[in-house]
Amino acid sequence: MLHLRKYITLVIRSQPYLSRCKATSCLLQRGDYVFQYVQPGLVRHAYLRPESYISTCNRTYSTTVTQTSQSNIIDQKLMLFCDDVKKGHISASNIKEIIELYEKNDYQLPPDIGVLLLRCCGDLLSDLENTERRQLADQVWRLAKKNSEKLTLEYYNTLLEVYKENSQSVDPHKFLCNMSVEPDENTYRLLFNIATKVNNSKCLWDILSMTKDKHIVIFEEAANTLVQIYISNGNIAEAEQVITLMQDAKLPTTKAYTELACRYAKLGDIPNLVKILNEEPQDDLSLLKIIKVLSISNNGRHIPYVLNFLITSVPTIEPKISKLIIELINADQIMDAHTIINCLAKNNTTKDIAPIFVNSFMNELIILNTPINDIIKYVNDFIDFDCNRQALLDTAEIGLKLGREKLCLAAFEAMKIKRMEVRPHYYWPLLIKAHHEEGETQVFSLIKSMIDANVEVDSDTLLNFVFPYINTTNPIATLQKLLQINIAHAVIYTPLLSFLLSQNRIQDLELLYKYNKHSKVYFKELMKPLLNAYLATKDFKNCIMLLTAFPQGRDFIGIFLRSLLKVSSIKIEDLEELKKHKVKISQEDATIIKNRLQEKDIYVTTKQLNLIDDLVDPSMENSKMFRSAYLSPKELSCVLIERNLQKRNTKNILHKLLIGYCEENNLKKAEEIKQEYDARQYEWTPGMKLTLFQLYLKHDKLKEAEALLSDLQVPNKFHIDKSKILMYVTALIKAGEITKAFKVINTFDTDDRQIMQQQCCTLLQILAQSRHHGYTRKMLNLLVERKYCKINTELLKPVMAEALKNNNILETVDIFKKCAQKYHKTPLALELLTTLLKQKATSNLYNIKNCIEQVYETIVTIYSVDVANTLLAIALGILNEKKKLQTLLQKHELSMETLIYYIKNAKNSSDLDGLWNIFIITNTNNFDRNTMCEMLLSTYCKFGDRERILELWKIMCTKNIEFSEYFKNEFIHYLSLNKIPLPPELTKT
Repeated sequence: MLHLRKYITLVIRSQPYLSRCKATSCLLQRGDYVFQYVQPGLVRHAYLRPESYISTCNRTYSTTVTQTSQSNIIDQKLMLFCDDVKKGHISASNIKEIIELYEKNDYQLPPDIGVLLLRCCGDLLSDLENTERRQLADQVWRLAKKNSEKLTLEYYNTLLEVYKENSQSVDPHKFLCNMSVEPDENTYRLLFNIATKVNNSKCLWDILSMTKDKHIVIFEEAANTLVQIYISNGNIAEAEQVITLMQDAKLPTTKAYTELACRYAKLGDIPNLVKILNEEPQDDLSLLKIIKVLSISNNGRHIPYVLNFLITSVPTIEPKISKLIIELINADQIMDAHTIINCLAKNNTTKDIAPIFVNSFMNELIILNTPINDIIKYVNDFIDFDCNRQALLDTAEIGLKLGREKLCLAAFEAMKIKRMEVRPHYYWPLLIKAHHEEGETQVFSLIKSMIDANVEVDSDTLLNFVFPYINTTNPIATLQKLLQINIAHAVIYTPLLSFLLSQNRIQDLELLYKYNKHSKVYFKELMKPLLNAYLATKDFKNCIMLLTAFPQGRDFIGIFLRSLLKVSSIKIEDLEELKKHKVKISQEDATIIKNRLQEKDIYVTTKQLNLIDDLVDPSMENSKMFRSAYLSPKELSCVLIERNLQKRNTKNILHKLLIGYCEENNLKKAEEIKQEYDARQYEWTPGMKLTLFQLYLKHDKLKEAEALLSDLQVPNKFHIDKSKILMYVTALIKAGEITKAFKVINTFDTDDRQIMQQQCCTLLQILAQSRHHGYTRKMLNLLVERKYCKINTELLKPVMAEALKNNNILETVDIFKKCAQKYHKTPLALELLTTLLKQKATSNLYNIKNCIEQVYETIVTIYSVDVANTLLAIALGILNEKKKLQTLLQKHELSMETLIYYIKNAKNSSDLDGLWNIFIITNTNNFDRNTMCEMLLSTYCKFGDRERILELWKIMCTKNIEFSEYFKNEFIHYLSLNKIPLPPELTKT
């Protein structure tokens, strides 16, 4: 048996046992013997009494052979049990087996073994119900009581610990009376813990009474717990009685009064709550607890009063208040959290840290996906109450970090309403997110929202966050697409050139500068990407073509050559290319170039030096990138700030800034410059006035534009060109001043001989849609007479549209025939045919069929039968007359040229519905289906109609239409740009 005793001691002390056994729920207290068995890692010695083994293991019977055999069995079982305990494997069946062996053989249970068995009847048997664990503990305790003289304080405290773990109620009086040893403080604490766990206020009161005069620390804890139980059960009188008892014992009552105050807060008993707050000062955390209870119990209207007791401490407990605000929001008490912040913002002591609470408030609302309208409402309230003037900006920032696009856009809109500046870089995270998640279509949608919100789309945004994410395969198409959403040409052009250079696409530049040679280009911004592109491609010819395509570019050739010689050399053929383009540089540039060339290459030939000399123009000044003429508005604004600080003349800078902002269509900035220009009383030039006049008209600022008009019409000095006159007349028509519009066309003289077809067409369309639509034909005649335009189909459309819109069928057909006879044009032929075919099915008008025949024959006369049949087919497609359309397609050929015309001129996806039905229905070769598929794809890509694009692919597969390489490349490119998975047919190839 000696080795068994040592083994048990070893088990109790073993560290592995600690790691496998479940820890008790309470911390180690003084004299907590039970805890020593299950947590030997915390207590480095087990509490084992020093009695000898013989004394401990003494049995009441004499040693016989049978008893010795049974003893060995028990020893073996105990060793196996201890081994299992050491491994963390505690089995109820093993405990029962040991108990049965002791009971059967009537052996006395040694204290050490008894304590270990007893301890294993609690939480260590986690898989057993409490009732079963209680039964096991009772059996062990009955065995222990047989050797009553060996019942130690350790035994009793272990028993109480197991009672607590098994939620077994204990009568404190009865338990203490039955103890054969003196209880210690831990005994009372364990009794207290049991009563607390089972929520037994009577037992707690008994323990309180017992410990009152014993000067035991537990008294205060028990009293506070009892107060808490009484209050939670609604027994306010009993709670007050305990508090009185605590006061008599001169114990702190703050915690108890906090519980009582919280109860009054919950009940809405504000007079008693106020009494406690006034008579029993509460600490900061207690006040926060009371505020939370007031809120959750729907008594939040009293929160401001309680906050008054907290004001001086707010800066020191800011994290706690932020936590409370978050808790209230999560408890759906948002208005109370809002009230707290408003109260703190109104107080001079706390107003400076109110923005911190606003941020916590908004952050939590956003995380919880609160409706956006509610979020913006709260933010506006905070701004109005002066809680945080930057609340909208902070909300937008949180939204940007979390990728909440709709919230950000709502915040930007609210900022706009409050006249707060929304800067373009606020959109950058949204553009990145749009690119990664939805692709090109969403990128364009965001850019459009920037324009609609009057947010400047600057060159940095285009260069770094738009062009890399959209299709720039056709630079002209990219330019046109951005122009269509009202981004100024001057804003787009330089960043687009810079982007193409950064991609080493020098040859694509030719398309752009041939498309528009009058564009404003900031070559200073192009020098670095141009040099890098040359180093990557060695395409000197196209580099020089770019520099010579625009007047200002020639001034930068010297700078480009000097920069090039820092990293490379210049070949003879490059110099000959310069001479071929009649490039000129200054003498100083030539000298620097020759010196650098000789430093780079010791074999420089005389021919090279002579070619450089041939480029010299003695009248040219040395190249300087920082002349104001070469600077962008962004750079000029920095120069203006610098000159203002130096109190230098700013007239020239303001002049260039005004022109630059007008070219960028930036009305706000232009008006700011105008105000500063006027404040300094600088003289206005006619060119400045004309530029501002045009900008005002673009923004429908008719009154402001007319204020400049008198200065622009000085006889023999200055005349407005046709473009600006037409802009002015269009603005007058929009304003309903039709008489004045005719007068301007009649009386304004101009030396401009340009024909303004597109602008005249726009003017007539606006007039045809206005309440003065009856003057459309008269205005057309006047514009032609004054040589603003020449008659074509597009100009005749508004005249036709007036009658067609009013459903004057006979009049419309008559106008159509006259246009054909007089001008050999057929305006709105498709629209007229569609209307007639629609009315044929629904109207009783006897001559509709005759009208259709007349229109059809007119088209045949002007064009051909194929064109007439094509228009008829498109009209049937628009009306979804599939059977009639199928019959027509089976009998007649279609004009491919006409089909392509209507695809190219579609303004949106719905304009293609008729052509789409033709494509779906036909299975014949009466037109070039491959070309039509390519055109449809290109147009749907332009409109971002992903559904039709995918459907087009499926129909082509169904109809076995062969995919051209162009179609495949465009299709794959669109899908990749818009994050759409490729069809299985393409992933296999």
